[in-house]
Amino acid sequence: MRTSGWLNRRDTMFPWSRTSTYRMLAGFLVAVIPVIAGCGSSSSTTHLTSAASCASLYPSPGTHTASSAAQISLRDVAPGYLSSGAVTVTGSRTGMHRGRWVTDSDRQGASFYPTTAFNAGETVTVSAGVPICGAAGDSATFAVAIQPGPLAPDPPASATTTTPLDQPTTTYASLPGVKIPTLTVNVPGAFGNDDIFETPRGGTTPAGPIILNGNGQVVWFDQLPPGDIASDLSAQTYDGQPVLTWWQEHVSPSTGLGVDPDYVIMNSHYRIMKTVTAQNGAGSDEHEFLLSPSGTTAWAIGTNVIGANLTALGGPKNGPVVDYTAQEIDLATGNVLFEWHSLDHVPVTDSYFGYTPTLDYDYFHMNSIDPLANGTVLISSRNTHTVYAIDQRTGAVVWQLGGKHSTFTMGPGANFALQHDARMHGATTISIFDDEDAPPSTASGATPAGLPARAILLSLNFTMHTATLVRSITHNGLKVPWQGNEQILANGDVVVGWGSGGFTSIYSPAGTLLFDATWGSTINSYRAFLLPWSGTPTTPPSIAASSANGTAHVFASWNGSTVTTRWEVLGGSSRTNLHALASASRTGFQTEIALPSAPRLVQVVAENATGQALGTSAVIAPKPGAEPAVVSTP
Repeated sequence: MRTSGWLNRRDTMFPWSRTSTYRMLAGFLVAVIPVIAGCGSSSSTTHLTSAASCASLYPSPGTHTASSAAQISLRDVAPGYLSSGAVTVTGSRTGMHRGRWVTDSDRQGASFYPTTAFNAGETVTVSAGVPICGAAGDSATFAVAIQPGPLAPDPPASATTTTPLDQPTTTYASLPGVKIPTLTVNVPGAFGNDDIFETPRGGTTPAGPIILNGNGQVVWFDQLPPGDIASDLSAQTYDGQPVLTWWQEHVSPSTGLGVDPDYVIMNSHYRIMKTVTAQNGAGSDEHEFLLSPSGTTAWAIGTNVIGANLTALGGPKNGPVVDYTAQEIDLATGNVLFEWHSLDHVPVTDSYFGYTPTLDYDYFHMNSIDPLANGTVLISSRNTHTVYAIDQRTGAVVWQLGGKHSTFTMGPGANFALQHDARMHGATTISIFDDEDAPPSTASGATPAGLPARAILLSLNFTMHTATLVRSITHNGLKVPWQGNEQILANGDVVVGWGSGGFTSIYSPAGTLLFDATWGSTINSYRAFLLPWSGTPTTPPSIAASSANGTAHVFASWNGSTVTTRWEVLGGSSRTNLHALASASRTGFQTEIALPSAPRLVQVVAENATGQALGTSAVIAPKPGAEPAVVSTP
């Protein structure tokens, strides 16, 4: 199968390339696995967990897109039963498989990891000895994806000249060499302990995840290595700790292709605790990395390129199609606790995206997952213009909103297209970022003038099967071809990340604009959030100093510190003879402190509101001559 990281970003409207470094042989070897006790013709519910009437199997019964690298997962089976050993998994071509079983960290199931890979195209029969959800009894079958056929030859490439894009950046004297993308604030906001979380990218200098306050001042910025990009920065909870999470990938300068995509979990001291990847051979997609409320599992989107029948679109019988998977991953073990494949449930003919023979067909383009407490999983598909509600136990589509087969009659203004970030709020209300801009049949990435983007709220009537527009937010006619999100806060305020439009806005429930800022025309952020965060770096504070005409200027900063309120300057003739010279309240990311004389050596100490020392910088000698505190590029 082909999988992709950078190439997954359909939001950037780049087509799937035939030269993807993630092209892989599809297959999945079916086998007999000595595992979970209870093979035989009769099934029993005594070995299920107390609340379950059947065991969930992944790959799900009826799946025909399973990966050659897939694990076999059983959920809602008692741990003692799993360890007693007798579930059979039989491949139509490959027979019995040996491997290892890994118990889920919540002890509600386990996953089997085969020693050898599975074969493409074969059928797998799993006999579990307990009822399997979505199957007729205690046995179920699924099929392994087939290898996709070749793409049509690429047309000859015409010579083009790329002009580097201008990118507003800010460089601080105390953090030399780090160019921070500049967020221009048009309407400042006061958010208390909350900050803005974004992942600006698209300019000429290195990008990375960034946290800012309501005045656009930097709280924390992680300048990624050249070629690396980030997406979907958020503050979540992992293993009981507040953490930062995001998706990160390196783009090869030689091929332009993404490699080694990962999801990153970083603690409040800005140390990476864990990196996570999509499982079962799938590429880790940038669109979603959502930790569960318990902080023990993660929801992510994976992609594979497999063979599928495209004759209805004028393509081959075995054309390359991007299959999207929604996965719940046990963070402690890597076990898959849930998996859903788009091609098993949504045909390619439901897409509005045009088919091109030279490209892997991105017919679905999953861009958000919202697991609900009632056992339903909400999935947004950009290229079918549809939001799907999925039964988590069986993978069946419960209802569809929008698109070609909507369960609901769409009221005036309720239709949407190319949407992102579908989230339920209560039992009957759903928020959606409605891009609307790009034409539905575009395969080349061109985006002629379309409709203004909207952050909408719809009310769903499950009795009358109607969808009614409750609220629509636009931004002065701004058109957003891709990306974007809508976050509804506890007080009813609405945060709107305008995606490729480059703006971030916050509105009151009455529609009053409380905050508005832009990255400029060349920079965009996939999503924007307003979230609480408290960070304490373990690296020392940063210092710079200059001296001229017998006076000195000291520049102090501490990237990521949210509790520093004051700076104390120490100085003297030697490292062992430093004494307090001045102090000043913190004035943003970097604080400038003027000294009436120029000591030989200086040092700064970060303090909190009670005067407690939090961190101490290196000792440096001021540079002769005036040094600019901040350098900004237009």
